[in-house]
Amino acid sequence: MVDKILGTFFSRIFVSIVMFCIVVINTNTFGAEGTGTIALVVLAMTILQLFSNFVGGGAIVYFVPRYSFSQIVLLTYVWSLLSNTLGFLLLYFLHLIPQGFETILVALSFTNSIYYINNSLIQGKEKIKLYNKIQILQAVVLIVLFSVFIFIGNFFNFNLDVLYYLLALLISYVIPVIISLSFVIKNMDILKKEGLQTLIKEAFQFGFWIQIANLAQQLNYRISYYFIEYYTGRKPLGIFELGTKLSEVVWIFPKSVALVQYARLSNCEDTQYAARITTSILKIVFCFTLLAVLILLLIPSHAIGWVFGADFIESKNIIYSLAPGIVFLSCLTIFSHHFSGFGKYWINAISSVIGLIVTLVLSLILLPPTVAQGYMKTLQMAGIITSVSYFSSLIFSFILFLKQPDTSFKMLFIYKTDFLFFKNEIKKHLNK
Repeated sequence: MVDKILGTFFSRIFVSIVMFCIVVINTNTFGAEGTGTIALVVLAMTILQLFSNFVGGGAIVYFVPRYSFSQIVLLTYVWSLLSNTLGFLLLYFLHLIPQGFETILVALSFTNSIYYINNSLIQGKEKIKLYNKIQILQAVVLIVLFSVFIFIGNFFNFNLDVLYYLLALLISYVIPVIISLSFVIKNMDILKKEGLQTLIKEAFQFGFWIQIANLAQQLNYRISYYFIEYYTGRKPLGIFELGTKLSEVVWIFPKSVALVQYARLSNCEDTQYAARITTSILKIVFCFTLLAVLILLLIPSHAIGWVFGADFIESKNIIYSLAPGIVFLSCLTIFSHHFSGFGKYWINAISSVIGLIVTLVLSLILLPPTVAQGYMKTLQMAGIITSVSYFSSLIFSFILFLKQPDTSFKMLFIYKTDFLFFKNEIKKHLNK
């Protein structure tokens, strides 16, 4: 397992470095307002993905070892087409799509749905190396293609707009989708009616709870964007977006570990083994995240302004307010994947809803009074609210975890043996 964690970790580091470069290019090319526009388009795409994932979604990994591969593919592909169409119409009539970006949003959303489905199928087969390669390919295509667009723009002396970045993003999903389709086709079995009805029933059942969790969590991540744009405008939103992106860099390791953890527990019914793995991973993740956050807080404000542009020098203040939330969410990620591994998606759903309610209530109460004090006070308060909401979700999941079989509060204490265990496992795999 450790070799897969290391592979996933390093691939995510590579992807994050590439995405960091993309953020640097975007902020210096499009400024705070353009960055805010990109954030809104990506947010709309994220919402559409929530509709798409109502059937299957994260449960695809859980279904792969239990149901016909062909049935899973058929069900998720058809639902993806239907849900993206209906979801787009809903967002369009609610005026939640930035004007002029409707067509690219449709193409982005559907392609991203297939990309996610194929990757989940690969993950469900525990082909983590292939999963990592596809993630790396997507990032490489994006930065290479966007760099080409910038070169052509500079060569012919015309200004690039946000649409060129979104076009590069679209193509970066199309190419990995084409490649991953070969894996999907290779694993297709004979399509039968037997078991399809049960799969559909469970897909909607699990998908419902997963998407309630994802919908609440994604809204919790990004609902503040709408509040910020409403109260302060799109340029401050761009500043908040950068602060959020820099904070989320710390989640590379927790997400890498959780991905492998989920794939492993989905194929395991040993609750004692699951509890041991989860608690060991949790302690390592907590220590890593805490150290990473402290390092992030040491980055000078002027360094951020120098790298990303003068518009973003104030983003450091956002990082301060989000710092506790980064640690809380990293730990919450490990608990969430533990429950998902055993199909207990309802726990994650309730946890996410609790966090969303906290965000909405506190935003409506605390954000309006800060507007008169300047947009930076509003952005800082939005970050604090986010941290508080993550903490509330973590407490709920923590309590429910302790009620699971073979778990106890004592298991959460940090012992030297936890680190020795990981050290020995890493040595074992590196010496193979």
